[in-house]
Amino acid sequence: MWIKPWKIKEALFIGGGLVLTGLLLQFTIGPIKWDLFAFPVNLIFLVFWGLLILGSWLLRNRFYVLRWMSSSQAAVGAIVWVALLTLIMGLTKQVGLEAFPSDPLGITKMLSHWAFVLVYMWMTYILGLVILRQISHFTWRGVPFLVSHLGLFLVLTCGTLGSADMQRLRLGAELEAEVPEWRGLDDKNNVHELDFAVQLNSFIMDTYPPKLIVIDSKSGDALPRGKSDVLSLEDSLAHGRLNGWEIHVKQYLPFAALVPEGSKLKAVAWGSAGAIPAAMVEVINPTTHHRISGWVSCGSFYFPMQVLPLDAKTAVAMPQLEPRRFASDVTVYTKDERKLRDTIDVNKPLSVSGWKIYQLDYDHDRGRWSRYSVFELVRDPWLPYVYVGIALLLLGAILMFVMGSRRK
Repeated sequence: MWIKPWKIKEALFIGGGLVLTGLLLQFTIGPIKWDLFAFPVNLIFLVFWGLLILGSWLLRNRFYVLRWMSSSQAAVGAIVWVALLTLIMGLTKQVGLEAFPSDPLGITKMLSHWAFVLVYMWMTYILGLVILRQISHFTWRGVPFLVSHLGLFLVLTCGTLGSADMQRLRLGAELEAEVPEWRGLDDKNNVHELDFAVQLNSFIMDTYPPKLIVIDSKSGDALPRGKSDVLSLEDSLAHGRLNGWEIHVKQYLPFAALVPEGSKLKAVAWGSAGAIPAAMVEVINPTTHHRISGWVSCGSFYFPMQVLPLDAKTAVAMPQLEPRRFASDVTVYTKDERKLRDTIDVNKPLSVSGWKIYQLDYDHDRGRWSRYSVFELVRDPWLPYVYVGIALLLLGAILMFVMGSRRK
């Protein structure tokens, strides 16, 4: 080892040294605190890192190690260590810095682990030297590789350093609020004033069709245990078997209210807040063929859950509705007197003033009748540069395919 020319084993040894150094730093001073790299520190570090790579390139003829760093052997060794640490991260549940403080190795917080960061810095260092080598020996034939390497360098550096400037806030907006909400809370419940305000106009929820199940009257567990039978209530009337009982749905009301009728409750059509789905079911005993009928409903914040007892141990019940989609109709007011009205879905954010507004939560007790929505606001000023890097990677791949085909 260390006999010129250096090969991959020297690169693997250097990577192992970086991992060992990272572990020592992790044990002594703790994980990396990315908050310390917020703007302008991250920009200063990026300029310093670029100058370090440029200086190493200019001095490569004086120092063999600098010249070797731009070789394929060094790149392969770095990629092996990066792949290994990335695999560990992928196989380990990753948590925030506050969780699992007893994790001595820090593998549950790999993005803040010194070994992980040092190895990735080493790879970006090699990547920068390779880019400079391709520029100094520029040929049109090498354009695809140059573009791809530039894209990867942007993704790695801007994606890592930019994480310190990323902001995540929660904003709660309420129906019929006198003043639109313009304040957001971070993960430490600190208040941040925004340059726009959100007014909730209406909450929208689509649910899957209600279902009927047979439950254990004491425990509430669905029967049979482990793989319960389910009867879905579509728009048309339904019938089937649940845990051996023959079920017939005689009437189904998607929006109903429960009103007294003698000693029992009866469902009637009702469209106001708190309305519930209700089904009139007839159940036939599989042994005695005795018929039992009554209304079944999942209940809401306004009405209690209604089950139909079958015997001393079992009953027919309707589980709570499962949301298929929930969204918010909002109006956003900006400081420059713009007024934007749009619908925000879970996976369809609204972009305003550099922020992306995502639908995050709602009042689960009220369900489809929720009177407030919780939004997640995300701002990442470095994200456009990451997108540029990804675009360059794609462009490089296309150029490799096109130019490679022409040469063939």
